[in-house]
Amino acid sequence: MRMAGVEVGKTTGSHECGGCGKRINDRYLLKAVDLYWHEDCLKCGCCDCRLGEVGSTLYKKANLLLCKRDYLR
Repeated sequence: MRMAGVEVGKTTGSHECGGCGKRINDRYLLKAVDLYWHEDCLKCGCCDCRLGEVGSTLYKKANLLLCKRDYLR
């Protein structure tokens, strides 16, 4: 188990999304597990909720990024 934080920031420079692999041109981006993400791409691997909206903590288990609720299940 690995607990990680989610950082929200404005897009500066050129970043590739850790989820879809496309360039992030959005006004805001997320940074989690040392990768940059579109807001829509950083989702729980179980319930598909947007992790940037459910708090600033996510969990990693068996190569899945999870929200707290699904991690505790």
